[in-house]
Amino acid sequence: MTAAAGRIGSGGGIARILGFVIFAVVFAAFVWPILTLMGASLQGGESLGAYTKLTTSPNYQRAFVNTFVIAGLVTGTALVAAYPLAYLMASVPPRTARILTFVVLLPFWTSALVRTAAWMVLLQRNGAVNTVLTGTGIVDEPVAFLYNLPAVIIGMVHVLLPFMVLPLYAAFRALDGQLLQAAEGLGAGPATLVRRIIVPLTAPGAAAGALIVFMSAIGYYITPSLMGGPRQMMLAQMISYHMQEQLDWAMASALSIVLLGSTLAVFFVFQRFYGFDRLFASETGTVIDPRLARRGGGAAWRVALVLGLVVAIFLVVPILVVFPLSFASSPFIQFPPAEWTTRWYAKLAADPKWLAAFVSSLRVAVLGVAVAVAFGTLAAIVVSRLRGPLARTLEVVLLAPLVVPPIIVAIALYYTHARGPFMGSHELLAFGHALLALPFVYVTVRAGLRSFDPNLELAALGLGASWPVMFRRVMLPSILPGIGAGAVFAFITSFDDVVIALFLTNAKSRTLPRVIYEGALDDIDPAIIAVAVILILFSLAALVASFLIRKRP
Repeated sequence: MTAAAGRIGSGGGIARILGFVIFAVVFAAFVWPILTLMGASLQGGESLGAYTKLTTSPNYQRAFVNTFVIAGLVTGTALVAAYPLAYLMASVPPRTARILTFVVLLPFWTSALVRTAAWMVLLQRNGAVNTVLTGTGIVDEPVAFLYNLPAVIIGMVHVLLPFMVLPLYAAFRALDGQLLQAAEGLGAGPATLVRRIIVPLTAPGAAAGALIVFMSAIGYYITPSLMGGPRQMMLAQMISYHMQEQLDWAMASALSIVLLGSTLAVFFVFQRFYGFDRLFASETGTVIDPRLARRGGGAAWRVALVLGLVVAIFLVVPILVVFPLSFASSPFIQFPPAEWTTRWYAKLAADPKWLAAFVSSLRVAVLGVAVAVAFGTLAAIVVSRLRGPLARTLEVVLLAPLVVPPIIVAIALYYTHARGPFMGSHELLAFGHALLALPFVYVTVRAGLRSFDPNLELAALGLGASWPVMFRRVMLPSILPGIGAGAVFAFITSFDDVVIALFLTNAKSRTLPRVIYEGALDDIDPAIIAVAVILILFSLAALVASFLIRKRP
């Protein structure tokens, strides 16, 4: 038993060897392709010619400013919107809290592309928003909501808002409700409560959410490209333009390095002041008692109730509106539909393009999940047995895909494999999706391992069981909910991806999100809305599966 503990225990020889192997694999698969972009950015003409253009050309300077201004506006708007909803979720009875949590998680699990398409439908000239405005007499003519800055802000806030709400909700759950009661009893109003108690005590959660939203926003591609105009050009769009249309690898790579450097700078600032663990902290405490929130007038609670419900409606309405639109008989999207039909669903069944794309997405997702789950689970087990610099380095490398914008991962893989035999294959795309999904599997399995009693492992090995038998009979049942949750996350990550699919697939291997994206670039017809409904139902099933997995003992 002692020998077994020495082999597999903390810092054991086998764990160290596996740790170095895992590092080498992730470095070769993820880090090295990104490093090759540095070399690509120095190609052609002067070694620093591409970077010189970035500093002297007004177009690049404008894209850089746009990126940070839009990311800042999205982050600030999401932060303001998330506070009342998170406070409301933490101060209502448990049953109501579960409903609000579902309202937040449904968009979180729903394809970002589907939500962007829904907003395009809502905001177009004959969309639901203009129909309401003109029908009520607020405006005489339809307002141009699309292809401008407000459209980009609305679309990106809707996509990224759940990432702000969830960390804030965890922070509110750790907040002592009696502090609010005492402050109100001493005469503090809503503004004082927010300024003196709520903001200081929830600042770490707000900072974690702001970091996730801001880093996601500065590298975001889909929503700005579909809902923005030329004046909203961001760095991710410039990278795609130079690579796909200009075939200028040096400039595309230089832009990627600048975007990556900006993202890492933001991340390290967060690490300096709050710590990396704050991103994955699951602070739980006593939920704010609704009776304490309402007692003494409960002014802050009433304000949170109104604003929180408005934000909740904002999150769920675009998803619900696409359901009736998918049954509209008119080929021109209008809300509300004048007549009803199911012909768009019949069109999907009859058109081989959609079936082929769905099969491609399913095949890629299954392959990607298998790789991510196997490697992520192994990595979580190995890291849990290591200490010191190797463990910290491994964790940073394994979580790096959460920090690096997907557009950079896409072009790095494209540049590395462009002349290889796997270019355009489902296998290469699944490999890219596995890289994106790896952090989710690693985090959920690590969480499961923290609750696993190592004495059970030592007892099984001491009784003569081999390590594989011990894993199958003792450890696996304990961490299975974490593996299952990670697998669901990985599947949704793969099935939702557009950016990597745009660069690594061809006409024969196109996935469903890519087909939807290409259709939305031209015009959204009701067939795309019908596909969106199917994907929403698909996401809903995944969300329910995640709940069931997490409830397993």
